[in-house]
Amino acid sequence: MGLFSERRWRFISFNTENFFVYLDEPPAKDPRLMSEVEWSRLSRSTLENKSLSKILDIARAIEDLDPDVMMLSEVGGRESLANFSRYFLKDKYVPHLIEGNSDRGIDLGFLVRRSLPLKYDLISHKNRKLDFLYPHEKLSKETGYTHLRSGRVTSHRFSRDVLELRCYAGSEEIPRGDTDVPEFILMQVHLKSQLDKDRIDPGGRDRRKAELEMLVRIYSEVKAEFPSTPVFISGDFNGVVYGSNEDPEFEAVRATDLKCCLALAGIPQDERFTWMYLNNRRPGMYRQIDFILMPEALAPRIDKNETWVYRFRDEFGLNRIIPRNQNEKRLLPSDHYPVVLTLKKQDSDGA
Repeated sequence: MGLFSERRWRFISFNTENFFVYLDEPPAKDPRLMSEVEWSRLSRSTLENKSLSKILDIARAIEDLDPDVMMLSEVGGRESLANFSRYFLKDKYVPHLIEGNSDRGIDLGFLVRRSLPLKYDLISHKNRKLDFLYPHEKLSKETGYTHLRSGRVTSHRFSRDVLELRCYAGSEEIPRGDTDVPEFILMQVHLKSQLDKDRIDPGGRDRRKAELEMLVRIYSEVKAEFPSTPVFISGDFNGVVYGSNEDPEFEAVRATDLKCCLALAGIPQDERFTWMYLNNRRPGMYRQIDFILMPEALAPRIDKNETWVYRFRDEFGLNRIIPRNQNEKRLLPSDHYPVVLTLKKQDSDGA
C-alpha cells in the first residue's frame, strides 16, 4: 500500500470569495492584532483586500478543520495564498497556484500541509480550447464575417481554469522519476458563472456545459495515463451536479465513476447546501453548487462522521446563523460554505 492508502486524509473545497491578501511590504506587527483601518493601509492595490475580520474567520475555520489539503477558488494569486499561510496559519501550508483566465483576478489554488511527505506537479489547462462558440460566433464563422479583435473566430477557453495537482510520495528535494505514479490527483475547477452580462447565453448554461465536457475529457485522459491513481474533482460548479433539481449541463460527469462525497457519506439533502440566493422580498434559495467528486470505489474509506458542509463559527466557537437575508449573508466570511471530505486509512483487506 502507498502513502494515500496508509494514512487518514482531510480535504476541503472552498470558494473563499474575492480572497485578496496583498501586502506592499512586511507588516510592522502581527496583522491578527491590527484594526481594520491598519489592515487596509497595508496594500495600495486596485484590488481591495478582503476585510481582516473575514480573513480571521476563515483562518479560524481552517484551524478548526485542520485539513491536509485545501482546494480553493476565487484566490487573489499566489501572493495572497502565501501571505495567508504565513501570517494567519503559522506558515503550516505551502501554496500552489498558476494564474488562470479570470478577468477579475480570482484564481484557483491549493494550500498543502507543509509536513506532508509529498512532491508535486502543478498543471494548468487554461489554454485548452473548448471547441465551443456562441451561436452568433458560429454564424460569423460560417459567413466569413470576422468581428473579434483577433480577426478570427476560433474557440473559447475555460473562463478560469482546470488546475491539476499531482501528488507523489517522497520529498520535494528528490526529483521524481519518469516512471513515478502519483499517489492521488486533485483537479480544482470554477466553472462559468450564471451571469450573462452580454445576454447571449441565459444563465451561462451553454458555456458551462462546454467547460464541463472539456473537464470530463481531461479527467478521462488523466485516468487513461494513471489508471490506478485516485482522481478527485472539486470546486465551484455554479450549478447542481448531484442532488435534487440536478442541472442538465452536468450530464457528462454524471456518466463517469465520480460521485458527490456528501451523497456517498449519507449526508441529508437539506444539509448539503453550500450557497444561498437571498432576496428580501421572497424566500431564499439554498443550493449545493460546491462539490468534491470522488471515485465511487473509495466510498468505504469515507469517514461519515467527519464529512460534511462546514458552517462558520464566531470567535467564541458558536455557529453563526444561517443567513435569512442579504444583510446577514454579508456578515459571513464567504458567500460559500466549505465542503469537507475525510478519508480513513485503507483496511488491510482493501476496504
